Amino acid sequence: MGFSRTQTIDVALTTSQVWDLLTDPGAWLQFDDQLQQFAPVDMAGERLQVGDTVKVVPKALIRGFVHAATAPPAVIVSVKPEREIAWRQDQPGGFTGQRWQIASTEDGGTRLTRHTQAIGPFAAPFGATLAAPLSGDLGAVGARMFQMASDGPDTSQPLTLVSGGSGYLGSRLVTRMLAEGKRAIVLTRSPKAGVPYPQVRWSVDDLGPLHEQLLDPAGFNIINLAGKRIGPKFSDKEVEAQEASRIPPTRALRDAVEAAQAEGGILHRWIQGSAIPLWDAKSTEEFTEDTAPTADTDGPNGMGQLVADWEASAPDEAIIVRTAIVLGQQTEIVMGLGAMALSKTRPSVDGYLPWIHEDDWIGIVRHLLDMQNPPARVIAAAPQLTHLSEAINALAPGLGIRHIPVPAPLLNIGMNIIRMEPGLLMGSTKARSIVLDDAGYQFRYPTIAAAADSVRI
Repeated sequence: MGFSRTQTIDVALTTSQVWDLLTDPGAWLQFDDQLQQFAPVDMAGERLQVGDTVKVVPKALIRGFVHAATAPPAVIVSVKPEREIAWRQDQPGGFTGQRWQIASTEDGGTRLTRHTQAIGPFAAPFGATLAAPLSGDLGAVGARMFQMASDGPDTSQPLTLVSGGSGYLGSRLVTRMLAEGKRAIVLTRSPKAGVPYPQVRWSVDDLGPLHEQLLDPAGFNIINLAGKRIGPKFSDKEVEAQEASRIPPTRALRDAVEAAQAEGGILHRWIQGSAIPLWDAKSTEEFTEDTAPTADTDGPNGMGQLVADWEASAPDEAIIVRTAIVLGQQTEIVMGLGAMALSKTRPSVDGYLPWIHEDDWIGIVRHLLDMQNPPARVIAAAPQLTHLSEAINALAPGLGIRHIPVPAPLLNIGMNIIRMEPGLLMGSTKARSIVLDDAGYQFRYPTIAAAADSVRI
């Protein structure tokens, strides 16, 4: 039994530069903020070598305390110059370890892969607690590595401003852009200390700090993801909160951009976040880029109107990205579906679940920024049409067929108890893109099997 997670990013550093960081024990706490301790115990030289021992402690309150008190030092078990370094820490009945691999990319950068693993009798049921603290956002590691070893990004490239960039998807997009040497800034109402990306404070009532960024000599891109997380039950109060978190900020951002353009600011591209509405569980109608969200048919109550108003608040030239349910290693929907998978139950309703892997969502947005003639609207959903039962089975393929149906009313009650919108699991939208193929985008995770293998605990 075990926990396994593999992540890959590109970093705008040479393999020599990345290797210098990976073999320097003093650099680890600087590039990996998920570590509480990475301290040499016994080293043969200044650089990490096979047989060296280090104290590795993850930054997790209970896990870190227990780990620091009970675990032996980790041993460097593999060192292949400018290719691979790995450490392993033995524990009762198993071990925890990481393997970092690097390879040159065609543009002279580095493809960085990190494989985190926990093996042992407690690794499967407690994998998220045991190893997940060591396998956070690899993009943040890459962003910090770039800051540590480079002279900074090329200032002749446009500046990308991401509103809502401190959220789950926005932060992952920004860190990957920074790791690749791009210029990106998070627009936020509440800047945080210790994050791996630059921030600019802004709000509907205070656009002054934003104005300076919009006059950048190289021009700017806007990626507007501002808004409260979609997930809680769509009550009247929740719909009002969703609208307040999306529509006024988008209008304010649009007005700020127009004011900057009047002073010579250059907008290269505006990408507007949106959502794929949830239809009735029995629906088999396709939802594509040619489908317009409507308040009357796109439930839950209020969601269709929210999506329509959200999109209308953006400027006419904005590229609308309607996003499916995002499958990521730390998303709530994956945790919920994973729990249902492990329970060997199945929902009595089995509609289409529009989904996309987080890496493909990031890839689509990056692709739209680089395209010469991008489409006006994009459905950000994986090409494989997938039923809810297929997603659940993919997250726990070894458990066989689910024989115990959960009636829709009971599932509805359960979702309400945890304050989640039942439509996320009980709705059905047969969503697919009819433009991404022609746009030249290639999915990294086109099938639910591949995506589930990447994100399941």
